[in-house]
This record gives sequence, structure tokens and C-alpha cells, in this order.
Amino acid sequence: MAKEWAEISIQTSQEGVEAIANVLHEQGAGGVVIEDPGLVAAYRASGRWDAAELPDPVPVDGGVTVKAYLPVNAVLKERLAAVQAAVNRVLEILNIPGEISLQRVAEEEWATAWKSYYKPVRVGRRLVIKPAWEEYPAGPEDVVIELDPGMAFGTGTHPTTAMALTLLEKYLQPGATVFDIGTGSGILAIAAARLGAAEVTAVDADPLAVEAAWANCERNRVTDRVSVLGGSLFEELPGAADLVLANITPSVLLELVVDLTAHLNPGGYFIGSGVIEPSFEEVKEGLAAQGFKLAEILGQEEWVAFAALREET
Repeated sequence: MAKEWAEISIQTSQEGVEAIANVLHEQGAGGVVIEDPGLVAAYRASGRWDAAELPDPVPVDGGVTVKAYLPVNAVLKERLAAVQAAVNRVLEILNIPGEISLQRVAEEEWATAWKSYYKPVRVGRRLVIKPAWEEYPAGPEDVVIELDPGMAFGTGTHPTTAMALTLLEKYLQPGATVFDIGTGSGILAIAAARLGAAEVTAVDADPLAVEAAWANCERNRVTDRVSVLGGSLFEELPGAADLVLANITPSVLLELVVDLTAHLNPGGYFIGSGVIEPSFEEVKEGLAAQGFKLAEILGQEEWVAFAALREET
């Protein structure tokens, strides 16, 4: 008999996607899917999707659907109540709309459906992110990163990841040491290694992320330069690096900034992403309070990414 799952769907706005997805992971979801018609349309229009076989266009109304999956078992009722309470807290804090619905689905109905939206995509000048199951004719200067992220981690197509990769390509110096905080699929850590970093240490509090990131490091043959550790923020990262990456929520990013000077060498860059535009002013103030100078700011849709310099004294 096919395994059954409870599919939780949250219809919300773009502002709530990252926070809701994080909450669902924290509540033990077996997978999280983000359906963003606007993002699909944007990539179609930009030409950055290199494959022609894409899902049929769907109407774009500004809404996003976040779906999570919990196994149907004896504790499902309690887990659903916890998920609903956590999601409602996010909606209230961010003051955004959200409609939660529930249905049962067989595993085969959703386990691979997300793959139809994941195609090779070019980011920055040289980087190409491609799924493991897709072929891509690489050019002589292309740096191709191959991912099989599973349903729970970033694929590189989200604006926060794409902007972080663009800044990484610009500010990373060959032979640099790098910390990647909240690595997820490992995409930023792998990109750093492929772009010339000598040593990269990636960390994530989610054991599933650690497992997925390490598998992707093996797939991209960078295990000689990348270490993946379980832990939160800098707790597993003694010493300092030449460049620090973090694609995380603004609240966690601000917590990280307080300890950043102890873990980033003078003259090094901090590349941050995952910030919704209304929260960026607070992030700027936090960086300034720690003596950082903004070197570059990127924006896409309602997201902001930045590179900040720790000036040499």
C-alpha cells in the first residue's frame, strides 16, 4: 500500500515564504515545496532557463503557495495543530495574509513533482546551476554546479540564492577561506570552492541539510576543500575566515552580525541574503554598529542581498 502523507498548503505572499518554510522545517515536515508562479514567469522572460521544456505558464497574481508534508500516523493531529499555531504566529508577526488548507496525498503524487520546475539556470557571469538529472552543454568558461537538493533545500533559482551567488563570484578572492552559515543544499559553499576558495566550512543546524550538503559536495568533487558541520551560527567555527556567507532570515542574520568581527578577517567581506526589503534598514544599522561598510546592494523582487566590508584598521 502506498504511503500516505498529509499535505499542508499555505497560500500567502512573497514576504512570508522564507519564514513559513523555515517554520515548517522546524516542525519536522518531510518535505517543503514552494510554488511561485511569479518566479517561473520571471525566469521564462529572462532567458536564464536554458531548457525549453518547462511547465505550462500559470496565471501570476502575486501569491505564493508553500506546501509541507507530514506522515499520516498516530501523532498527526498533534503535529498539525503545532504547525498551524507556528504558521499563524509568522503570519501575525509579518502582518501578511495566509490561508491554510489540508488534504491527504499518496507519496508518488508529490515526491518528484517539484523536479519539473527545476532546470539549468545561469547565475552571474560564469555560474550555471543544474539538477543532477539534466544534461547541460557547458561552455569553456562555465562553472557548472550540479545539485540534487531533494524537496527541502534551495535549488539556486530563488532570488536570495541567485543574488548571493552573484556577489560571491564578484568578491571571492582565489585562495580565500570561507564560512557558509545556514548552508542548506550546500550551493554557496560548493560555488565558493569551484570559484577558487582554498578552504570552505559550511554549517547548518538541520541534520537533513548537513546530509544533503555533503552529498552535493561529493557530487561536485569538492570534499577536499569543503567541510560540512552541524551547528548554529558560529558555535562550530573557531577562528576567522576571509569571507562569510549567510542566506538566512533577517532576525538570525542580525544575531550573526553581533559576533561577525570575531570570525571575519580585516579586509574580508560578509555576503548576506534572505532579507526582505522592509527589514533591510535594521540590517544596515546592525552592520554599521559593528563597523562594517556596505560595498554593494542587490535587489530582486522584494528581496535584498549585500556585500559588506570589514575595513582594515
